[in-house]
Amino acid sequence: MYVMHQKIAVIDERTVMLGSLNVLSQHDTREVMLTMRGSHFARKLLEHEHAEVFARPPKCGRCKGSEIEIRRYKQRNWIWRCYATACKTTAKGSSNAWTQDIRLPGSR
Repeated sequence: MYVMHQKIAVIDERTVMLGSLNVLSQHDTREVMLTMRGSHFARKLLEHEHAEVFARPPKCGRCKGSEIEIRRYKQRNWIWRCYATACKTTAKGSSNAWTQDIRLPGSR
């Protein structure tokens, strides 16, 4: 997710790692990571974070590529956004990235 500092890893739908530590690239920082075990907690966290929806990004509606990120702006809901350089830049050089609203279960 764009500009998201928290890290969440759910392993085997039972083990949850939650914090700010970059688990695979940590080097001399004061970041933290908490590990918890429990399938109920893991399922609830996956549901809260919309994992089913966010795990299946669409292809870009313009370039048909798969360089898709998730963003959320202050006045908008979650959106898919293509970050492929060839797709998001117009002939005049301005940014005009393809976006699509993300429909979450239970939302209008």
